Amino acid sequence: MALVGRHEETSALAQLLGTPVDDPRRAARLVVLEGPPGVGKTSLWDHAVGQAAASGARILLAQGSEAEALPFGGIVDLMSEVGRTELQALPEPLQAALEVATYRAMPGEHPPAASVLSLAVLSILRALAAHTPVLAAIDDLQWLDEPSADALSYAAKRLRHDHVTFLLTRRPGRVSTLERAVRGEQVHRIEVGPLSLGALRQILLERLDVRLPHHLLRRVYDTTGGNPLFAIEVGRLLAARDPGSLGDSIGEDLPVPDDVEDLLGLRVADLGDAVRAVLFAVSLSAELTIEQVRRVAGHRALEDAIAVGVVEVSRGRVRAAHPLLAAAARRRVGDDERAAAHRALAEVVPDEERRVLHLSLATPEPDEALADRVAAAAAQAAARGATRLAVDLSTHALRLTPATVAADDRLLALAGHLHDAGERQRLTELLAGRVESLPTPADRVRGHLLLAGGLIEGVDDMRACFDRALVAAGDDPVLRGRVLANLAVNDAVVAVRDVDRADDLAAEAARATAGAEPELERFALYAHTWTTALRGRRLADLVVRFDAVEGGVVYLTRHPSRVAGQQHVWRGEITAARAVLRGYRDLAEERAQASSTALARLHLCELELRAGNWPEVRRIVDEWAATTDAEQLHWPMFERCRALLAAGRGDVDDAQRWGSHAVSLAEGNGGRWDWLEARRALGTAALLAHDLPVAIDHLGSVWDHAETNGVLDPGVFPVAPDLVEALVECGDLAAAGRLLDVLSERAATQDHPWAALAVRRGRTTVRVAEMSYDDAAGAELDAVAAAYDDLELAFDSARTRLCLGRSQRRARKWGAARTSLDTAASAFDGMDAPGWAAAARAELERVGARRPTAAGALSRGEQRVAELAARGLSNKEIARALSVTVHTVEFHLGHVYSKLGLRSRVQLAAHFPPQ
Repeated sequence: MALVGRHEETSALAQLLGTPVDDPRRAARLVVLEGPPGVGKTSLWDHAVGQAAASGARILLAQGSEAEALPFGGIVDLMSEVGRTELQALPEPLQAALEVATYRAMPGEHPPAASVLSLAVLSILRALAAHTPVLAAIDDLQWLDEPSADALSYAAKRLRHDHVTFLLTRRPGRVSTLERAVRGEQVHRIEVGPLSLGALRQILLERLDVRLPHHLLRRVYDTTGGNPLFAIEVGRLLAARDPGSLGDSIGEDLPVPDDVEDLLGLRVADLGDAVRAVLFAVSLSAELTIEQVRRVAGHRALEDAIAVGVVEVSRGRVRAAHPLLAAAARRRVGDDERAAAHRALAEVVPDEERRVLHLSLATPEPDEALADRVAAAAAQAAARGATRLAVDLSTHALRLTPATVAADDRLLALAGHLHDAGERQRLTELLAGRVESLPTPADRVRGHLLLAGGLIEGVDDMRACFDRALVAAGDDPVLRGRVLANLAVNDAVVAVRDVDRADDLAAEAARATAGAEPELERFALYAHTWTTALRGRRLADLVVRFDAVEGGVVYLTRHPSRVAGQQHVWRGEITAARAVLRGYRDLAEERAQASSTALARLHLCELELRAGNWPEVRRIVDEWAATTDAEQLHWPMFERCRALLAAGRGDVDDAQRWGSHAVSLAEGNGGRWDWLEARRALGTAALLAHDLPVAIDHLGSVWDHAETNGVLDPGVFPVAPDLVEALVECGDLAAAGRLLDVLSERAATQDHPWAALAVRRGRTTVRVAEMSYDDAAGAELDAVAAAYDDLELAFDSARTRLCLGRSQRRARKWGAARTSLDTAASAFDGMDAPGWAAAARAELERVGARRPTAAGALSRGEQRVAELAARGLSNKEIARALSVTVHTVEFHLGHVYSKLGLRSRVQLAAHFPPQ
């Protein structure tokens, strides 16, 4: 039936979906039809699908359902028209994952990872789009199953140059992950609002052959708000009345519910038992075929249900004519009728997992035989990668197990599935208080380790879980090794405490798990790579041992390559770090592992922060903020990276805002890595603002914490150069010397390139402060800056030239100072660090002028200070605005008063009236 009253919406759809395929810049990536229930989104969706099919596009359809649905049901729908030959063109692992997820094949020994399935969906969409434009149309997005939504979100984010368009309908509400995965300019939203009065009149006439007088039509319109579904249902009530009475009021003698859901409930109540049974059956299972519905309710009942318009047939499957009808049907049945329907559905659904789910829902009391079947089905669902279904089935398996039967395995199985599903609250409620009563040490260890991933406040709660697991492990070396590896990672990488002890624990874990199950042995080796790197030792031997472990699944989040990449960053080996970390990122994206991809972004961000590549850092954090990847990282990593970016660019206020926020979050959960990095950012910003006591407090706390807790690689938290600079500026040369002695020893024993340059820079700075600037000191700082450039450490190089220029200015080496400061300012400009460029230029203004000024004339520096003082700024505010010290402001003001013959700020304000 032709659409009525939707010219504006259909025109917009035609423009968006009809973009020429040879114009990828204009091609719509994602079109969203958004509106309330019953407003006509699906009708517009059907219309757009038909138009796209007529134009030759490849159509993939899926419809979300509020009913119990297949895991990956959306993918099953979309792939239903994809032939086996097309699937066979994929690499074998991707083909296998897609066939298992879509119930075309049985799972193997290991479940297909969600990441592999996501990559398979991406690959098949790209393969199809290589031949013809693809329209992936999803109706009722709000009910799309989570695994399908995750896989499609992964694909949508990466289909940037492929002719694939997503057409979605959804109710108003929170933006979905699929929508967030696509860049904003490629998302097009069409608000589907109420129909006009004339369009409503036409619909009632065409659909129901109902003609109403104008005043009654207006009353229907006002009552339904122009919602076509609501209006049609009111029209049905009117059509059932005596035609001669339709001129009466719609008021008291024809009460209309306040909303369409209640009205549809009345509609369901008026249905015959057989038709209502058909509607209720399809409301409980979204994937029923015509034959299955006939087996449940009978041939005649299905035909009647179609005739009265409560169900419809689409591609061989029977669905409710509208989701609200299905919801109304579910609300209006009793427990006995619901149980009977589930038992009937269990007889017709084709797979064991849904079969036992329906039987579970029909069985309120414990049943040992059924519990066994459900537990086996839960394991099968987990093997298929259907984590949500595994959770549901495991919940029923535990409930159906009689009290006389041991259920510890089922308790832990459910806990494991809840952990995989990220249901921390339920996991904690399930296991809290029950772990100690588990019968075996292995069970108790597993329980405590699972609780560490539950609802916890921070690292101390995690540590308590690990300590209890260690007690449970007793003298069993493998169990003990499993716990020690977790303890080592928690203490060294999250809490950053007692790293020397954590290193011992990790080494013991690696010895204890050698030859144990592969995943456990790898995890212990991974833990040892962290502690080894933090203690300043190289990783080659551990990486070789890790790669030599055969069998099992390799989880990228626990792969030593990302630790090796980090170590290169700490050592200032930027070229090597880029090669390792980009390779890690590419592998994470290839495997579509969300947490690994998020960590890859974090590490590449940290790499570019170290290099001073602020435009690239800003691109990374902007992309980070626009994705859901931050949800994969449970600590304030994003916030501290933003703080470090702001400090690197010289934006003192932004660095303080983000840094303070990150410190607050880290203090709340005990995550010291983020706390240390945030305080480093705060210290760097304070140094730029010449707030030396604050800078020393922040930077010194980072250095002291790392020293006290055994972090021996000085590049992990690289505060040493800034702390030396702050100490020298404050005149505490002895403290700077002691720090440099430690740094020098670390640089030598670790053959540490970055630390060696930091020592040379610091020693020269101290020598200049102790004695005075000379040409040898200038040559050394210039050589250090050049060496930084060779390592691609542009920010360190520019900071060294700023230090050189400042020393030359103080020694009245005017020409050399101008050259050094000009070079530094240009370097800061080139790396998008305006705050630091301003600091370099402020130093330039203090260099002896190239041309003598007339008597009584103000220098540029004096002029700027005087203007700001005349506007009412305090000396401290002026110092911050100009990136100079308060002493410098006082010095300039003294010259201003002397040159202009003024005695007060009142006179100064009169001399510099507001512009």
